[in-house]
Amino acid sequence: MPTITILSEDLINKIAAGEVIERPASVIKELVENALDAKAAKILVEIKDYGKELIKVSDNGLGMSEEDAKLCFLRHSTSKIKYAEDLFSISTLGFRGEALASIAAVSRLSITTKTKDKLEGYTIVIEGGKIVQSSYAAAEPGTVLEVRNLFFNTPARKKFLKTDAVELRHIIDVVQQYALAHPAIAFRLIQEGKEVLNSPAVPDRRSNIASIYGIAIAKDLLEVHHQDELLSIQGFIAPPYQVRNDKSQQALFVNERWVRNEEISAAVYEAYHSLLFVNRHPVFVLHLNINPRRIDVNVHPTKSLIRFEQKEKVCAAVQSAVRETLRRNNLIPEVEIRQQTLMNEEIMKEEIAAAEEIATAGGTEKTKKIPQPGKPGHAHYAFEPSTQLIFEMKEAGFSLEQLSVTPAFQEEEQVNEIASIETHVTLPEESEESSRQLKIPPLRLLGQIHKTFFIAEMEAGVVFIDQHAAHERVLYEKFRGQLLNRKKAVQALLQPDIIEFTAAEMVVLQQFQGVLEQLGFGLEPFGGTAMKITTIPSLLGRVQPKEMIYDLISGLKEGKLKASEFQEMIITRMACRSAVMAGEELTIPQMEIILQQLAETELPYTCPHGRPTIIKTTAVELERKFRRR
Repeated sequence: MPTITILSEDLINKIAAGEVIERPASVIKELVENALDAKAAKILVEIKDYGKELIKVSDNGLGMSEEDAKLCFLRHSTSKIKYAEDLFSISTLGFRGEALASIAAVSRLSITTKTKDKLEGYTIVIEGGKIVQSSYAAAEPGTVLEVRNLFFNTPARKKFLKTDAVELRHIIDVVQQYALAHPAIAFRLIQEGKEVLNSPAVPDRRSNIASIYGIAIAKDLLEVHHQDELLSIQGFIAPPYQVRNDKSQQALFVNERWVRNEEISAAVYEAYHSLLFVNRHPVFVLHLNINPRRIDVNVHPTKSLIRFEQKEKVCAAVQSAVRETLRRNNLIPEVEIRQQTLMNEEIMKEEIAAAEEIATAGGTEKTKKIPQPGKPGHAHYAFEPSTQLIFEMKEAGFSLEQLSVTPAFQEEEQVNEIASIETHVTLPEESEESSRQLKIPPLRLLGQIHKTFFIAEMEAGVVFIDQHAAHERVLYEKFRGQLLNRKKAVQALLQPDIIEFTAAEMVVLQQFQGVLEQLGFGLEPFGGTAMKITTIPSLLGRVQPKEMIYDLISGLKEGKLKASEFQEMIITRMACRSAVMAGEELTIPQMEIILQQLAETELPYTCPHGRPTIIKTTAVELERKFRRR
């Protein structure tokens, strides 16, 4: 008895579906590509239960005749190619003839189609790959495909789908990418009757990008043009100051086909060399047009991978085009200065008075005397102080009227004077019980070195404190305390900030908006995918709300977080972005505040990421180094 058997057509289709149809987004990709090949000017995608219950793709393209409608579900039936040599010059998005057969094998599928020269349309219903109904039907020119109960007969595949939010983001990504590829075609995506994405037909690519990525990014984009004997490159890249925290706003198209290619992406990054901050990613939408005979799209059933005949030359052309665009444009960012951010001396005096009034009303003042202006030991600020710092100084026991504000261009000798001051770091008038709980020994603060580390003397040696790590730990525990205790300290913005999101970012924001509001971010709808920021956490300090929100959304998109993990991720990122950075010059009072607050934290020895906040060298070790022992 032979051991080799011929597989049934039904089983062959299910195997092919495993290659082509991985998730609801895979179905939408195949159906949208068919609509584009059919010359559609409008494409509507409707889904229910994130594509598991229903995927409906409607277009106003050429439609199909009754004969073609019956044939299109057969495996390897296609109108795109006829001969073997056609594989080497593919100009359409689809060509394998596997997609509809694969989709029909794992769903209940129906198609209604009509050509412009016919009075009636034709409809077919297929279940598990078999036609169960067919008839004439009233229809508009074009094609409507409905995919219901995806993976109903392959439960293992359904079990391995990700969360609803992840699947929706994949769907949005597909529609969004093809909307970017075809600005002259209108795309809409509707989930459970609600519009998620709307990209109208527009005459130019910049307007198209604005409808998807937002106006703020689109207006700053730099246009890319390149032409040589091998290929042409058109598109847009963002200037270095418009980089993002993830790769979600990167799109690459080859002959209007959305593709992923690590070599081309690496060429773009290399063009930005030395212009990108660490862990930041450029925004780009690039269209490459090349002779179809010089590429191979028949690499993978999903057709998202592509090979170039002259890969090195293509990558060099992309790198050169992007680099030249960056070189010829002015990359100095234009900053919008708003009234509430101007911290001149008169505004500062008003804030100090207000802070004094609030702090005094809250209880008995605990003051620590600081020398008067003009006397030895007078503390100068070399940067614009924030309201956050005023309250923290009051909480630490400083008398605020004894501080003066000095412009940022203070003479260098005054800064040097600060570094020579010796002050003792102890908590102001704390109880004996409270003192015993401190995990950092009494220190005599000596100053700051390299604008990054504090140096202080302790009883048995010397310690070095990483100012960013220490402040990050302080803010982390304050944010965490507010979240756990449901006690948020917020400050209202005099002028609400408007922030634009992509459709995918909105999905993430809606999922975690409750936690953001618990932390003090007041967010209100502002039309479409825009939100208005009305309040921010008081502890956020000088960090810009937009920047912080984008950073948080990016982190939530990147991580595969459980419900118990995303709160931790949010407060860790907020603490990191709000803390003083390496390279910032601090005064002795500012350093004292950070150290006193660090001493009150639960775990003062590391930052939330595990880096040490303090290292020490004993006097004995110093004596050994100097050969005194």
